[in-house]
Amino acid sequence: MDETGHPPDDFAGAFEAAFASFQVRVEEACVGSATWADGMSAAIQATLEFAADEPGAANVLTNEAMAGQEGGARRERLLSYAGEALAGGRRQEGGAADLPKLTEHAVAGGIAALIAERLATGRADELPALAPQAIQFALTPYLGAEEAKRIAAATGRAGPRDR
Repeated sequence: MDETGHPPDDFAGAFEAAFASFQVRVEEACVGSATWADGMSAAIQATLEFAADEPGAANVLTNEAMAGQEGGARRERLLSYAGEALAGGRRQEGGAADLPKLTEHAVAGGIAALIAERLATGRADELPALAPQAIQFALTPYLGAEEAKRIAAATGRAGPRDR
């Protein structure tokens, strides 16, 4: 076993399995979303629920992913996946096209850091309740503070688990 608790050659497989499970959860949550913002809300909520429901897999994707030679590439792959979805916000009303190029990476990294911190401190169960705040954080650069706040507040009333 290595420092992550996996056999030395098994971490890549563990990462791939966790990443695939995460992608399925997010993509299923987004099916039927009428707008980009609805899709992002569903994706963020599903991400936080995934981390709470499958903390071992989420830990592989966040805290453990940075281990070894491929750590940076694994983290970049995760952030790029999230960033591609967030980039759709650049086509939203309100001048989002002019955002700095690092916006998506920074937003995705912030949410990943939130998840990593809760996992590291044994508080993964808190993550779903943080969905409205995470959604507002993620949508604000693209939609403005008021619209992001409105959408985030609506998320707190009916999330993917309630549908």
